[in-house]
Amino acid sequence: MGFQSKKKVAVFVNGWNAENVFRYLTGLNNNTPETSIDYYVFMCHAVYSSSEVELKSMSTIFDLPDLKTFDAAIMFTPGLNFTEVINHLVERLEASGIPIISIGMQHPGFYHIGINNYTGMRQLCDHLIEQHNVRDIVFIAGSRENEDSNARLIAVRDSMRAHDVPFNESNIYFSNWEVGMVMNEFTARIRNGTPLPDAFICANDQLAETISYVITDCGLPVDSAIVTGFDFLEEGQNFYPSIASVDQKYDTIGEMTVNLLLKIFGGEEVPTDNSVDCVFHPGESCGCRDCREDDIRRRTVARGIPRHFMSSDMMEGRFHAMEKEIIQSIDYDDLKDKLSKLFCFTTGLEGQTFYIMMDPHIVDFSLSDIETYPKYHYAEMMDTFVAKRDGRQIPGGVIPTSQLLPDEDLTGKNHVYFFVPIYYESYVCGYIVMTDQIAWLPDKFFHMCENRFNRALVSYRRNMQLTALNSKLSMLMEKDSLTFVKNRTAYDRYIKRLEASMVSGDFEPFSVVCFDINYLKDINDELGHEAGDEYIKKCCKLICNTFKHSPVFRIGGDEFVAIAVHDDYLQRYEYLNAMRAHMETLQGDTTISPIDRISVASGLSDSNEHTGDDYSAIFRRADTRMYENKRKMKGGRSRFQI
Repeated sequence: MGFQSKKKVAVFVNGWNAENVFRYLTGLNNNTPETSIDYYVFMCHAVYSSSEVELKSMSTIFDLPDLKTFDAAIMFTPGLNFTEVINHLVERLEASGIPIISIGMQHPGFYHIGINNYTGMRQLCDHLIEQHNVRDIVFIAGSRENEDSNARLIAVRDSMRAHDVPFNESNIYFSNWEVGMVMNEFTARIRNGTPLPDAFICANDQLAETISYVITDCGLPVDSAIVTGFDFLEEGQNFYPSIASVDQKYDTIGEMTVNLLLKIFGGEEVPTDNSVDCVFHPGESCGCRDCREDDIRRRTVARGIPRHFMSSDMMEGRFHAMEKEIIQSIDYDDLKDKLSKLFCFTTGLEGQTFYIMMDPHIVDFSLSDIETYPKYHYAEMMDTFVAKRDGRQIPGGVIPTSQLLPDEDLTGKNHVYFFVPIYYESYVCGYIVMTDQIAWLPDKFFHMCENRFNRALVSYRRNMQLTALNSKLSMLMEKDSLTFVKNRTAYDRYIKRLEASMVSGDFEPFSVVCFDINYLKDINDELGHEAGDEYIKKCCKLICNTFKHSPVFRIGGDEFVAIAVHDDYLQRYEYLNAMRAHMETLQGDTTISPIDRISVASGLSDSNEHTGDDYSAIFRRADTRMYENKRKMKGGRSRFQI
């Protein structure tokens, strides 16, 4: 079935449900006709231990796409877990006006593909009672509000009731899907003498593996109790003992989703409610030891472990390099340059098509109070930090956030774009896009990338704040406290740099202008030191107004130096003569205050007057001329006329 151009379909998932998402997207991608649909997967990694701020920031990735620019959307509810996140996403999907396919959760107006958790769990529980004579069961549930977990619990209750086996609330433990909670709770129970049940029925395979570890960690044989899971994950199949579990057939659900999409896009009649039954697979953990060729599987997996570690090490190294570049960046432009060079000019496992998009406001990220930044939403514009497609760097620039990518290719083969959020506390400042990396999901490489980047932002901001603070302290150390021009420390540092440039020959012509305030002692003696300070400030202001675009230094109590550069250098004689003429006028005005009758001696020397002069020679010449000017200005008068 062909279309005029490729369709765009948004997919919303929780990356912690990694293997199920992997199976679903694999089924989706493998069954999509070539050149027909691009999938844009918006993914957070929310868990119950996430803080409220983290949860809100990371789930803002679901607000990123402008859904009206898409042809359809898929909400993969297994693993989304959080009611407020789901409800907010549903509101956006309802308002989009595009076809929505909901996997797992049923909602009015959405196409639905249900996963019949009940059938597989009922098969599992019936099997334990009928084949293994189980009578005492502890059910380790997920969270209280999770529909999938509750469907599995209902199946357990119904099976127990049908077999006249007692089961009540004390048989249920709600884990919130947290293995740490399960480990602590059941380790304590066993060590306190609580007898083991006949079977632990767990709401997923990871919880089942945790219980199996708890049993052996407490010094009991691994088969002291039956342990079962749910999801039929690769890890659980390779575990010892292999986990008896329920396959939710996500690859089949992916294929079914494609068929629905193609019919929707083709204008065909489509059933709104569809369902796939889960299937129970016995395993070693329930006592069925010869049903799955587990030893052969484990040998195959063991052989691949070194390769897995090599891939993990390479990926870890790549994202460590990214983290290091972020932390070592000195400002916004440097950060952008470093990331672009890392990903566009070196090859890594992140793939041939890769993007990093950042809020341009992050340029002030280090200096602003984070509370002044927008909370939990993306800015209207994004700056392209990294953009490579098919291994080549492409033009980026600032784009509307609704555009998502600086380029969009709706021709050629299908792509699966994965979007993960970049955030600092409540400030959601960008996103990373990785392409066609479905195989990354089981190893949680997307989360590794997201976590490394967001962790590095904390250090980057702290470094920028320290740099800004050090710069401010340095400015204060180099500023004269009376006149606020640069002080002797700043002068010495400036001259060292200037001398180095003179030695290399890489410098623009300049003039040294030396100044010395006349009659300062008389002002201090007759009018007091406060008046003397005011006189110094007025003299300094005149010097700064004369050479407005050049550095001015106070190098002693009544001594100043200006280094005339650029336009000030070109107009140096005109400016200095104007200053002297202005002072002559002031000296003759007896109607003004004595401290307004400014008198400053000056002398100027150019850098190119004599070939081979170093800075000291130029300064000495200016200083000599300044003293000549001082004698001329005083004209034999020894004291200032108050």
